[in-house]
Amino acid sequence: MKWTAKALGMLLLADGAGLCHAQVPPPSEPQSVPTPPPTEVAGQRQRGESDDEWLDRTQDGVHEMVWRSAMRVDRWFGSREPPRAYQGASGSIAPALLWDEFDGFQPKLRFRVEVPLPQLNERFNAFIGKVDRDEYVTEGTPSSGAFRRQYGQLGEEQTLAGIVYRTPPKQGGRFDFGAGIRVRLPADPYVKAAYVYERGSSKEGLFSLRETAFWQNSQRSGFTTRMDLERIFDDNRWLLRWTTSGSISEMSEGIYGYSAITALRSLALRRAIAFQVGFDGATDAEVPMHEFGFKTAYRQSVARDWLVMEIRSSLTWPKEEREQPRSPSWGVGVGFEMFFGTDDFLARPFTF
Repeated sequence: MKWTAKALGMLLLADGAGLCHAQVPPPSEPQSVPTPPPTEVAGQRQRGESDDEWLDRTQDGVHEMVWRSAMRVDRWFGSREPPRAYQGASGSIAPALLWDEFDGFQPKLRFRVEVPLPQLNERFNAFIGKVDRDEYVTEGTPSSGAFRRQYGQLGEEQTLAGIVYRTPPKQGGRFDFGAGIRVRLPADPYVKAAYVYERGSSKEGLFSLRETAFWQNSQRSGFTTRMDLERIFDDNRWLLRWTTSGSISEMSEGIYGYSAITALRSLALRRAIAFQVGFDGATDAEVPMHEFGFKTAYRQSVARDWLVMEIRSSLTWPKEEREQPRSPSWGVGVGFEMFFGTDDFLARPFTF
């Protein structure tokens, strides 16, 4: 697995982490053939590094770049907070290669960064990421880590930057707010506000209702209603969650949404498996039932606690045009996610 993690790291940090090479002395014979360049392993040995210590320097370098950038920006507005106030910045970078019979190959690269803004308030966070627009703006699809869930049409992936205000979780109702803009011309700003109601706990049964009102320049105004039920079973080994969501906007084809049942099982040694069955559609679309099917995923930490590999497979029945046959579509995929600012292992798949 080391060569796979090393290839990932070289891709994520193309500017290098300062790798240097040992200098080879000139040949003693004038007529000798040129000496080949030193290898990376030789350079590591000269520095006294093991074969994979460059992974730690890569992750540390990304985290430091993120929190120092946040500190500089916040100090433009008069912040005098010490550096440790910004070191809580966290996020992930995740490349993956997905394939299914219906859509073919889909190479992906997504990232997400969240940074504190102590100059404003501890409840405010700034973020930037390349994400599915419907996850962040309309909240019409569930948060899926680095990659969107399997079911439903691919939302428009956008690089978004903005500010989020979150009230602490509690029993009963609370409000969240957010605003941001697409990091590309033409500008596409958005604002949203959500009322969240939660009752119970995951161990005994948790019910949550989320009502979101949103506006985005390209989509105009709209609303999303989402309900979740979840419970932990078998002495904290299984988590079962049912989610259903419906959205409508001035630009949508009627009401569009999805429903899914997901089962998560955490295993020893920072591993997990997940199973999901679900469907999605839109009431006024040419084909109201867009897709339904099954999905499985296996994930585990590799080389480091903060580097996760995920392998997935799927079997779905998609259809977008009335004349198309609804045929089974097999799919597979592999992805990696490098976390920074946290070492927590998440059982929730990022390729769903």
